[in-house]
Amino acid sequence: MIKEHLQHISGVEIYAIVGFIIFFAFFILITIHTLRMKKNEVDRYSHIPLEDELNNHLE
Repeated sequence: MIKEHLQHISGVEIYAIVGFIIFFAFFILITIHTLRMKKNEVDRYSHIPLEDELNNHLE
């Protein structure tokens, strides 16, 4: 049903292309950011879930 409606809109394929480009650019940026992170920052982030559990048990 939606497919038939979208086929009648001229230029609708550009939305799929733009959406894919935005997603791909965001994915690449996040990957680059992750690969460039310092080791101590990664260690700090990896302990965040454990800090909440430790704090809850101490209270």
